Amino acid sequence: MRRVTMYWSNICVLHRYEKQHIENVKKQLAELDIDLSEDYFGLGYPRKLAETVKAAGEAPDIIVSTDLEVFEDPDIYGLFCHDLMNLDTVLPVKQEIQTGNLCQDKRLLPFLVIPLVIVFNNELWKGRTMPASLRELCDCPKAFGGKNNSAGKGVYKQLTYLYGEGFTERFMTAATVCEMPVQSLNSVQKGLVPVSLTPSIFALRADSQTLTLRYPKEGALTVPSFVAVKKSLGQELAKTILSALLTIEFCNYFVVSGAIQPCLRKTADVDMVAQNGFRLVYPEFSQAEL
Repeated sequence: MRRVTMYWSNICVLHRYEKQHIENVKKQLAELDIDLSEDYFGLGYPRKLAETVKAAGEAPDIIVSTDLEVFEDPDIYGLFCHDLMNLDTVLPVKQEIQTGNLCQDKRLLPFLVIPLVIVFNNELWKGRTMPASLRELCDCPKAFGGKNNSAGKGVYKQLTYLYGEGFTERFMTAATVCEMPVQSLNSVQKGLVPVSLTPSIFALRADSQTLTLRYPKEGALTVPSFVAVKKSLGQELAKTILSALLTIEFCNYFVVSGAIQPCLRKTADVDMVAQNGFRLVYPEFSQAEL
């Protein structure tokens, strides 16, 4: 039986569903003499994925992760990026997603992307025009999160990519950085701040009577879930495993349960993402030539 190792660090709020799905997939693969051995990371788990890879000096056969440090830190990604296969012939990514920076490194392709949307407290904006863009929010008191994960760090990186470091420093001066992304929604709901940048999975559950949601004019800042696979698996084995894991039904669950945008072809779309032309912000990889 071929043993395949996988590190999984994805959507913590929907993790119970993910784990059940992976258990079912493991049974299917076992019938094909494939032993899929998984390790989970993320909220509630004692180890961090990036730190685990760095300490080991190598990666497992497959990584599926919204913990972007493992890919964005050149000292960590450089440990294993040369061992990765190009996935453009393995993962059928939607054309609308292919054209952006989310697919700039063919060794890392997204299967999901979480958009961050603007959420306004209607009472605090009464009589005022609500900004349509992230640029207009620069000096406005606001909240976002989380302080020590990819959602919060991504806001800084992606704003700097869009508008430069000077703009981002001004933006941060007027910002409250919450420990967790969901707390940004709580802050604007309670009227502690007039506006927040909140992941869609939390924002679209909000009471539309007291809050207004807006998709940023320049595009939504994002938390992608990237897939990486070692060349040593071979394309056929990689296709077998990924097609069992990342099914249309599995991807579509995230649309219904979290307004999270799937990236693979034939999957559903989040209405607000499609209606805004799939404008999804992600910076260029400084280490993409590793």
